[in-house]
Amino acid sequence: MEDDEIVNLYWERQECAIEETKKKYGRKLLYVIRNILSCSQDVEECENDTYLGAWNAMPDARPASLPAFLCRIAKNLAFKKYSYLSADKRNCDVEIAFDELEGVIGGQAVEQEIIAKQTADAINKFLEKKKPLHRKIFVRRYYFYEPARSIAAHSGLSQSAVKSILFRLRRDLKKYLEKEGLL
Repeated sequence: MEDDEIVNLYWERQECAIEETKKKYGRKLLYVIRNILSCSQDVEECENDTYLGAWNAMPDARPASLPAFLCRIAKNLAFKKYSYLSADKRNCDVEIAFDELEGVIGGQAVEQEIIAKQTADAINKFLEKKKPLHRKIFVRRYYFYEPARSIAAHSGLSQSAVKSILFRLRRDLKKYLEKEGLL
C-alpha cells in the first residue's frame, strides 16, 4: 500500500491504518527503537506508542514523508523512555505533572522548538553540499543511530573509514553551525 493511501486511512480514522503501517514500516521502526533501547518489552511498548502517536497526530497534520514522520515519533518516544529508565532519581508525580503541562506551557519550549527547527534546516543545507555516500553515512549514524560497524557493512567501507568520515563530517558541521550563528 502506498504512503498516501495509509495516510488517508488515518484521516478517515480506519483502524486498519495501524495494521498497514506496521506491515510497511514495522521493521524500520523496530530498528530505530532497538538502536536506543535494549529491553524487548520497552521496544514493543515504544513501537505501539508510535502507532498511537501517529493515530493521534494524523488528523491535525498530513506528513510530507510518512517514514520520516513515524521514525521521528519512534525516536522521540524511545529517547523519552531511555531518559526515564536512566534517571538517577524519579518523582512520578512531578513527571506526570510536567507531562500534563507540556502542551499548555509555551515559553522556553517554543523557543527551543524554533532553535531546533533552525538547526535542522542548517544541517539539511550542510548535508546537501556533501557527497551522497557521506550523507547516507551521516543519516544512518545520527538519525537511525546505527553503529559504525553496521554502516561499514552496508556501505562497503572499512569501519575505520566510516569513523574517519563521521569525524570529518562532525568537524565540518560544527564549523558550519558556528558560521550560521547556531553554536
